[in-house]
Amino acid sequence: MVDGHTASFHTLTGDARETLLKIEVDLPKKHGRGGQSKNRFARIREEKRGWYTTKVAALTVQHFIDPVTCLPSVHGLVIAGLANLKDDVQKKLDPRLAKIVISVVDVQYGGEAGFHQAVGLTQACLSNVKLVQEQNLLARFFDTIARDGLYCYGVEDTMYAMCSGLVETLVLWKNLPHVRYEMEFGEEKKTIHCLPDTTLEGFDDWKVVSSVSLVDWILEHYKEFGVTLQIVSDQSSIGCQFVKGFGGIGGFLRFEVDLPSLTITPEEDDEEYVW
Repeated sequence: MVDGHTASFHTLTGDARETLLKIEVDLPKKHGRGGQSKNRFARIREEKRGWYTTKVAALTVQHFIDPVTCLPSVHGLVIAGLANLKDDVQKKLDPRLAKIVISVVDVQYGGEAGFHQAVGLTQACLSNVKLVQEQNLLARFFDTIARDGLYCYGVEDTMYAMCSGLVETLVLWKNLPHVRYEMEFGEEKKTIHCLPDTTLEGFDDWKVVSSVSLVDWILEHYKEFGVTLQIVSDQSSIGCQFVKGFGGIGGFLRFEVDLPSLTITPEEDDEEYVW
């Protein structure tokens, strides 16, 4: 996002958005006087515009190129801005990033309003790209399961693994309906995850300290566990399979570990796992 006052870099993953950088600039406007003064101000204005767009293009490398692999760390770029500034930035992009530009759009506003307008203008394009990315991600997830690799799925196992620092990449259905309850009984505390219409049997004497959508809790806290978050939908057949067959939540593990579903005794089989 670039205009005559600010340049900002954002990442958008599903419904999760992060602002990486925001820089402010005060580019000179066109000078109304004539003669040599007009030419001098025009030259100064062009020099500052050139410096500004060059700096923005250089910062894209810093924020969107992985220093280890030297490859783009994002799947696609959208360049939005006012006037010709966005076009100047596009021309100066690193070739590795120029190849993944999805769209270049004109916006009428700067700042937050401009960002939301840009998302709206590129929604169809972003949806198509995101759907393909989801399918590739879920295909890799199912392939990992088929090979008996490092994976987890289901609310119980996945939340246990994530909170234990075992999950490298978390795959989350954006409409996962579960609620996270934090409860206490005297000095004892428990956290459970269940559907909103579930009766909390066995916890009659427990006090519910907080209840929040599990999706919202994950969006707020996933970085604390060193997790890369990938949000998916059920708009494809493979997405529906992930939701219906695997609970709409799963993860790629860092290393193999025994998960709660593998250690539950027969007597505990019908009970909700808590931690």
